[in-house]
Amino acid sequence: MHIRSRKIVAGVGLLFFGAAALILGQEAAPAAPPEKPAEAASAPADKLAESSAAAPDHSAAYYHYMLARRYRELAGINNRGDFVEHAIAEYKKAMEADPDSLFLRVELAELYWRMGRTADAVRDAEAVLRVNPDQADAHRLLANIYWRNLGDPQPDKVAKESLRKAIEHFEALSRIDPTDNDNYLVLGRLYRLNNQRDKAEEAFRKVLNADPDSRSALASLAQLYFDHGDYEEAIEHLKKIPESDMDTSLVAMLAYAYSQAHDYDNAVATYEKALAQDSDNLEIRRSYADALANAGKTVAARTELQKILKQEPDDGPTYLRLGQLDRQEGRFDQARQEFEKAKGLMPDSLEVSYQEVLLEDALGNEDKAIEGLQGLIKQSERPQGQYTPSEASNHAIFLERLGLIYRSQEKFAQALEVFKQMGSLGKEQESRAEALVIETLRLDHQPQKAVEAANAAVEKYPQDRSLRMLRATLLGERGRLDEAIQDLHGLLNETSSDREVYLTMAQVYSQAKRYPEAVAAAEKALSLSTKPDDQEYPHFVLGSIYERQKKYDLAEGQFRQVLTTNPLNAAACNYLGYMLADRGVRLDESVKYIQKAVELEPNNGAYLDSLGWAYYKMNRFDLAVPHLEKAARLISSDPTILEHLGHLYLQLGRKRDAEEAWERALKNWPAASGSDFDADQAARLQKQLEELKANLAKEKSAHR
Repeated sequence: MHIRSRKIVAGVGLLFFGAAALILGQEAAPAAPPEKPAEAASAPADKLAESSAAAPDHSAAYYHYMLARRYRELAGINNRGDFVEHAIAEYKKAMEADPDSLFLRVELAELYWRMGRTADAVRDAEAVLRVNPDQADAHRLLANIYWRNLGDPQPDKVAKESLRKAIEHFEALSRIDPTDNDNYLVLGRLYRLNNQRDKAEEAFRKVLNADPDSRSALASLAQLYFDHGDYEEAIEHLKKIPESDMDTSLVAMLAYAYSQAHDYDNAVATYEKALAQDSDNLEIRRSYADALANAGKTVAARTELQKILKQEPDDGPTYLRLGQLDRQEGRFDQARQEFEKAKGLMPDSLEVSYQEVLLEDALGNEDKAIEGLQGLIKQSERPQGQYTPSEASNHAIFLERLGLIYRSQEKFAQALEVFKQMGSLGKEQESRAEALVIETLRLDHQPQKAVEAANAAVEKYPQDRSLRMLRATLLGERGRLDEAIQDLHGLLNETSSDREVYLTMAQVYSQAKRYPEAVAAAEKALSLSTKPDDQEYPHFVLGSIYERQKKYDLAEGQFRQVLTTNPLNAAACNYLGYMLADRGVRLDESVKYIQKAVELEPNNGAYLDSLGWAYYKMNRFDLAVPHLEKAARLISSDPTILEHLGHLYLQLGRKRDAEEAWERALKNWPAASGSDFDADQAARLQKQLEELKANLAKEKSAHR
């Protein structure tokens, strides 16, 4: 009988070289250590398949095996390399006595690995597998070798090969023993490293099927969902772990997932628990400040960031977050200073560079923003398109922002090209890129192409609700209301996710002037919005529907609800201010609201138009001119802006300029998808334009 197999446990530390010597007295070595045999004393590893001429001597093999094990123990206790050599010699003698023992070969291979002779270990273990492909201990040893290699600095090509081989051997172990959950856990983590999401999820779920309370499997599966942006799923699995078993990193992950799911109250509370466990963790405190800011508690957020700077005056990430706060609140000069400090402390940070791009974009310095984004895109590119999920996400963010800037400049062809590049980053980015392409075609006054692209995208991604909602919006704009509503009803599944569907339905009905149905859909969306942050947009949509019905008091109430939740909601400030200005009431109050919107987004053409129009209504034509002219430069085809500009020019006596502006407005209005500038307004403007042309003709005739 061969010496029976012994399982090599994954994760065991070194058995020698510096192990702590917790002994009561000096251990004695065997009285006469054997001489080290020559290397040729044992059969070469690649000749294992050859049968030995002599019958195996199992007693001698067992004797030398036990001596080898004893020398290994002594090597660990006494930190003596010569005992390791004696152990190797005894293993070889054991193999001489029993040359067909695969177990002894694996034992020696393991010892080679632990003393740093990895190539010898791999050679011997692979030789064992050539004899018996199902030898579990050999697979386990090789799996551990390649797994541990992943933690060592090494060229990318070598790391990928180590990952491939680690997966290969852990897959073999799972096949040999399908009940070993430890193998599935490691295998799932390796799949995650290899960007094999489906296989990783399957491995972790096998563990949970056997042990639904496995902390390791729940945490690993949550991390997988977290990596791919499925924050609701991550939250669900993390919440299944008892609080007593949650270490600081898991609590912080849960808090961050709450933040990404826009559940800021729970995010704040969970970060506070994490800080109670580790109050000195600056990264958690920074994230806590982010959650406070997102919850509208900007004063508390600044307080937390200042605490960090008192502890670490040169903390670059904190300056970065202060800059973000200042940019979002319209304090652009302070934001620039803080970004410059952050960049000096973190010169290679992509995040700092991206925040600088956002600042330049907000200030209207689009050329600088484009230059910065092009640099970030180049920096974040990977050879042969080999991206990790986070790398692909970052690269997509930079491409999307560049495309949006091109689109705001009405450079639609360039925008489309960039969005198509974004779609090549994998299926998780492709559906978002498809939506951006569709929206760009719509804004470029190509509604039929936009619908065709939406149909193709929905056929390709039939489960993507956002694409189906976008298509319904396009159909509604094309007058195909019943088809749009039917498609949206098909998305309802009686869950909280219906909220977005009802909001889309409300906007489609509003566009078609079916206001009772629009209000009902928006109110249904509001009833499904359980968190204050989620209620913000339904209130905004309701306000816009009431405004279109000229129910101004109801509309104002909804916009004030939005601003109660989020005083920095620039769109609500603008809408409320414009609604007052357009009616010529409470004009001072109107200007204050719109000024706040422009302060937050100084390069927004719609907000600049609102402010110019408010000044026009106040007869402050000198103040109206720069805002309306800039708005018309930023959004050159918007009929409402051009109409406003024409009225201003007429008041200034610039009748030819007014005529040109109104002609452009009437030329553009039929293609202005989703615009409030409708056929009735176009008819009124056409009449005014004809009157203006008649007056100009009379003036010209009078001067002859």
